[in-house]
Amino acid sequence: MVDKQDYADIFSIIDPKMTVKAMRDSGYKSTAYALAELIDNSIESEATEIEVFGLSAQDKRTGVYTLKQLAVLDNGIGMDRRTLRGSLRYGHSTRRERQGIGRFGLGLPNSSMSQAKRVDVWSWQSGITNAQRTHLDLDEVEQGVDEISEPVHEDLPQIYREFSRQEFGDSGTLVVWSDLDRVAWKRASTTFKHTELLVGRIYRRFLADPSERLHVSDKRNQEIGRKRFITFIPISETDRGPDVNDEEVVKVRPNDPLYLMNDTSCPEEFGPGPMFTELQEWSPLKVEIPYGGEVHDVWLRASYVKLHARDKLSQDANWPSKYLTLRDSGSASWGKHAQQNLGISIVRAHRELQLDDSWTNQNTTERWWTVEIDFPPSLDELFEVSNNKQSALTFPRLAKFDWKRELLPGETSFGDVRRRMEESGDRRAQLLDLHTQIKKVITQLRNRVESTGTGREERHVKGELDNADANATEVIKERECEGHRGKSDELGDKGTKEEHAVKQKEELIKRHNFDPAAAQILVEQTIQKGNRVRLIESLINNPAFFDVESLPNLLQVVLNMEHPVYPLLFDNIMPGNLLELDQKELQDRLTRARAALHTLLYAWARFEEEQTERDRKRVRNTRHEWGKYAEEFLDRSDDDESGSLTDLY
Repeated sequence: MVDKQDYADIFSIIDPKMTVKAMRDSGYKSTAYALAELIDNSIESEATEIEVFGLSAQDKRTGVYTLKQLAVLDNGIGMDRRTLRGSLRYGHSTRRERQGIGRFGLGLPNSSMSQAKRVDVWSWQSGITNAQRTHLDLDEVEQGVDEISEPVHEDLPQIYREFSRQEFGDSGTLVVWSDLDRVAWKRASTTFKHTELLVGRIYRRFLADPSERLHVSDKRNQEIGRKRFITFIPISETDRGPDVNDEEVVKVRPNDPLYLMNDTSCPEEFGPGPMFTELQEWSPLKVEIPYGGEVHDVWLRASYVKLHARDKLSQDANWPSKYLTLRDSGSASWGKHAQQNLGISIVRAHRELQLDDSWTNQNTTERWWTVEIDFPPSLDELFEVSNNKQSALTFPRLAKFDWKRELLPGETSFGDVRRRMEESGDRRAQLLDLHTQIKKVITQLRNRVESTGTGREERHVKGELDNADANATEVIKERECEGHRGKSDELGDKGTKEEHAVKQKEELIKRHNFDPAAAQILVEQTIQKGNRVRLIESLINNPAFFDVESLPNLLQVVLNMEHPVYPLLFDNIMPGNLLELDQKELQDRLTRARAALHTLLYAWARFEEEQTERDRKRVRNTRHEWGKYAEEFLDRSDDDESGSLTDLY
């Protein structure tokens, strides 16, 4: 006969042993992300001083150092006995409303067991001499222990008291991980230096001065509270006893991917001020999202690189001599720093969840702009925030959203897709406005980054492209003299040159979201060179790979950046991109570009083949005529003394 207790154990919802083992595989990207959970707890407990210790011991035989313990010490409000004991319980939380950094009360036990087999927690609220300790040990759980141990009065380990840089006050907490069976780090001192960038980016708003955290119009500073200080302290245990090398202590600085803050980890060797400037007249932008019967605010900020950070010849540039021979600023210290922050920064409750590169392409110039998306915890389900706060799964999927691919039989427009998504309860329908705004601002940022790159060492290649524009202009003029006139020629007959310039600028700003200053520069360059053609990149609300726009005395070709062939063909052969590539990557990208060209030709061939007999003849004749134009334009290039288009690459 089965005992009632045994029967209950067999069918209990949770098996403690299996639960703890399963939760060890909780998907933390690294030890640094797991430690971030402990830093979250410290911030939630109102701590201003947070120290992360790495205790490495030297093997007497080999002399190699091995990490033995990781610990986080803070001066927060501490925990009473009940809260201390509950802090190691899976699913325990003292929060009644989701407002702060935390989520589901999984942080402390989840992150600890993902890296170590044992975690000890000391906490005190009436002086450090009254500290109490409890623990969670995987070996004990496997032996049948199914309750968190009762807190006991116990002094903090002397080694952490000795090497702490903070004054111990009335309250605080110390968390120590030991038996580190899942930590990849060998020694803390070297790892801490690399971890600063990640931790500095995640907690940048908490580490920055209050005046640097948010846009001046953003009134949420009180939500962040006082400035925090995070310090990494590596301790080495040798035969002579434990020691700390002061040069290895890391005081974490803010790492701002918007590059709008001062005093960050970015090497500002390029000249005065932060590296980026905010996208004026757009940033910050508030997008209202209806969800759960309420309207929630999502904030967007956007920034792009200043000219003197990319162009060493800019009047504000003050590059060190060691960088003056570089072909591109991407190889400079600040360029490498920006590359590590490439992507859209997703921020929740003032803490970064992830840096999402799904919105970027393969072009290395993508490092020179950033968008920050800031949403409240009340939208966790809509944005699908992971339990370990490392990602918001909605954003990578949102980056790939294309309404044309979502069309069902009978649907012909974006509005059709949106209505159907709303009627079917598809959560993405509530994010379409946000998606549109992100796409628009990225287009503006790319246009402005392009305007900052004109003074780089790619001038030779860019000059060759200028020759292509000049050659095309000469052919157009010759054809016009022969009586072959286009719409741009006819528009050029009307109005003055000044009016033509105004019209060009208006089209760039209104239709293609150019920054007014960047639009002015581009128009002036076109007029100064006397060009009758221009190629720009933009978002086109149709399935074409490119559009043709006729402006007064200007034939403008617009590449559709949303077309699938754009990153495969054009983006792979952009000169500014090629200059930074090694031989293998260069060959790979040109191969991809060639494959994309093949695909384009096959698409045309199939389009031509599927026409009716009458239309097929018309399309074939069009192809023949285009070939004649191409031959005429290329003949002009071949006759030019500076070289032909085939010499470009």
